[in-house]
Amino acid sequence: MNWSIALLFFGSAAAMHHGVAPICSGHVVAAPHEGFDDHTAGLARSVASALGWGWVVAEHYRAPREGRWFDVNRPTERPRGPDGRPVRARAETRAARKVYDRYQRLLLRAGRRAQGALDLLVEFHGHARALPDGRTVQVIELATIGFARPELEALADRYRELARRMLSPEDRVPLAVEQLQPRYAYAGHELDFRFHASVAKRTGALRPERARRALHFELPQRIRFDPRRRAAYARLFAELLAPLGPRTLPPAAERRSERAD
Repeated sequence: MNWSIALLFFGSAAAMHHGVAPICSGHVVAAPHEGFDDHTAGLARSVASALGWGWVVAEHYRAPREGRWFDVNRPTERPRGPDGRPVRARAETRAARKVYDRYQRLLLRAGRRAQGALDLLVEFHGHARALPDGRTVQVIELATIGFARPELEALADRYRELARRMLSPEDRVPLAVEQLQPRYAYAGHELDFRFHASVAKRTGALRPERARRALHFELPQRIRFDPRRRAAYARLFAELLAPLGPRTLPPAAERRSERAD
């Protein structure tokens, strides 16, 4: 049975889709900003399918040209300004709360949870951070909740080993972990860790009441925009995440979408 949740606007439709894990795992992979963080949806579905976990995709909720910017994984948006385009300042609004509640509801459905918290939420996002000279920063930034420092050190070590084993040297992208590297070196620059997911941790899907543990990946363009490299990283992330939860080998997760009123 297919369902979908959608908000219809002029232009592209904002919609949410989900696939239910074949077991009651409480483990979900999500891409809440597809259409703005391009090529994160397919990556999330591929990783979830390989692991037998649930997945949730929200697409086109961030569409500045069409005058909307919902943050999806927290109850905030950038309201329209006088010119019809989203302003920079975010605000909690009734519309943003409605979008966030839909996202949270689908996370629970995808993880086969009636209520409470997921055991693990993995979110894939995309960034286009640039250096002062205009070059883009090709680094994965990982913000987390619910992990002890030794666990994160082991995760970072495992990532480096998998990248060495599964990727060619030119395809490898370094990983910076929030709690381990508040500053990191890249291309001759010392950079502050930027993508902390602070609001989602405080009021959204990354709160401990919603996810006992969470991994918030910000992926650079180098990973997302090349199909071959994207597929390679999907395999790598599946191997990286496998020890963090139950793993099955189903033919496919049950796939569902929900359409709103």
